[in-house]
Amino acid sequence: MDLLKRLSRYLGKYKANIVAVLLVNVVYAFFSIFTLSLIVPFLSILFGQVHQVAAKPDFALTSRYVIDTFYYYMGLTVARFGKHAALFYIAGVMAVTSLVSNTARYLGSYWLAPIRSGIMRDLRNEMYHRLLILPLSYYTDQRKGDILSRIGADVQEVEWSVFSSLQSLLRDPFLIVIFLAVLFSISAPLTLIALVLLPVIAYLLANIGKRIKQYSTRAQQLLGKMSSLFDEAIGGLRVIKGYNAIQRTYDNFQHENFQFYRLHKRVFRINELGAPLVEFLCILALLLITIVGLKLFPALSLGKSTLFMLFFVVFARLIVPAKALMTTYYTLQRGMAAATRVYEVIDADEKILECENPLPVQKLRDKIEFKDVSFSYRDVDAPEECEVLRHIDLTIRKGEVVAVVGPSGSGKSTLVDLLPRFYDVHFGQILLDGQPLDRYIISDLRALFGSVNQDVILFNDTVYENIVFGMPDVTEEQVVAAAKIAQAHPFIMEMEEGYQTVIGDRGMRLSGGQRQRLSIARAILRHPEVLILDEATSALDNESEYLFQEALMPYAREHTAIIVAHRLSTIRFADTIVFVRDGQIVERGTHEELMALKGKYHRFCTVQQ
Repeated sequence: MDLLKRLSRYLGKYKANIVAVLLVNVVYAFFSIFTLSLIVPFLSILFGQVHQVAAKPDFALTSRYVIDTFYYYMGLTVARFGKHAALFYIAGVMAVTSLVSNTARYLGSYWLAPIRSGIMRDLRNEMYHRLLILPLSYYTDQRKGDILSRIGADVQEVEWSVFSSLQSLLRDPFLIVIFLAVLFSISAPLTLIALVLLPVIAYLLANIGKRIKQYSTRAQQLLGKMSSLFDEAIGGLRVIKGYNAIQRTYDNFQHENFQFYRLHKRVFRINELGAPLVEFLCILALLLITIVGLKLFPALSLGKSTLFMLFFVVFARLIVPAKALMTTYYTLQRGMAAATRVYEVIDADEKILECENPLPVQKLRDKIEFKDVSFSYRDVDAPEECEVLRHIDLTIRKGEVVAVVGPSGSGKSTLVDLLPRFYDVHFGQILLDGQPLDRYIISDLRALFGSVNQDVILFNDTVYENIVFGMPDVTEEQVVAAAKIAQAHPFIMEMEEGYQTVIGDRGMRLSGGQRQRLSIARAILRHPEVLILDEATSALDNESEYLFQEALMPYAREHTAIIVAHRLSTIRFADTIVFVRDGQIVERGTHEELMALKGKYHRFCTVQQ
């Protein structure tokens, strides 16, 4: 119920459409019963049993008034023009009422279309925006394929199961209410007898719906897991083939797919049980009505038989919207399972929050200070936390080139990821010009930093668009200048279409070194106050790395650079070298000072040489 309330809040901007849909559905329901009422007099004339009504009946909101009125006008038509003319008269009226009824039905669907499509647009926008603002720590606990399944398959299931049910929810209740009102006006005892099976139907449907939701939740989870397996297979195809693991990978997927098949089969079977069950119970009720009706109308005079026939026809017509409404109930249960997974993402904790009245910042004026900073990742498979950084004290002054070195897993990348607030520190403070990082506007803070990582992220677009990503107002001359600093301009000009060449998914048409150089150009184009190079030259050959350093050093001296690297050639010219081990800074100084210490840095460099 809470999920339905949350989903219903998207309806707010479509109030006019909802009112229009409700009105035309009322018209549709009214004219549907009106059309059904004409069947009885039509058959009466057809079989020569015209019920004569001498005087025009007084107006009343009853089925008796409607029938007698039609018989009155039929009598006049038969008396003046004959039986065949009366048949044409009623057929024409039925055609008009049917046209009005079905036109109203179509208009209901017509005005419902922007509601359904618009709500799904809003839901996808909200979910996508949430995925963009969630902290990186959220994605360390999630499978990428499962997230893609939620924004794809789960959102689609919400559309199919929940919002596709809007048409039934906004139409069928009116039909049922109007049909029941007519039935009660004809014979309350017969109608009560017909509804005696209603509690039984409700109990059975509630139990079936509960099982559908349970199985659907598990099925959607398995679908997310299979999406992850697809993603991992495509991304790791080279490894799968290289290690002859095709059969093992296929067996793993086949197992998960079989589990999904079993659950999906159960959901389908249970879902299909509802409509036949409702129809069968309604037929039982109809038979019961027939038997009791013979007792209530023993003589079956023309007037009474007409009412009984109308009751029979209306109740038979009631079965259709009743079945549709029950099917909608099951469908909603499936949709609720998918909506639960969607809202798990939308409700995920946004840990990187902006304070009240944050400060703007455009430049690094003095220095960045780490003061007794500690940070831990929460282990997904265990309740304890994994401490990555411990009591870090470090000062980075404007215009300095600071190198961070150390063995793999020592916390180097985490240290630089704290600066743009991809993560927040758990203990201590990071100050920028004397103010804690969380006092600044997040977008302003991140604009100060240009990051280039070892795992290069490029998009399936042109070289030019990848370099200007997020910076639409730059000129072509600025793009070329940044590419020259990154030593990317020569190979770009060798491409068939130069800067307008499409580089493929994740830049797969480029070599590793070319991808890194484009990423470096993108960072330099921003003219960041602090350039962060996290193993940014690991894929470059020695000559390209040397040329890049020659071009970068003047830029770095004017700004600030933090270099995370293993290569001695990359770090030896830094103003300060920080050696990190087990999350702690164990040595710091220039290259010459640290070599003279004969400590861990000395051993690190000696091993390289």
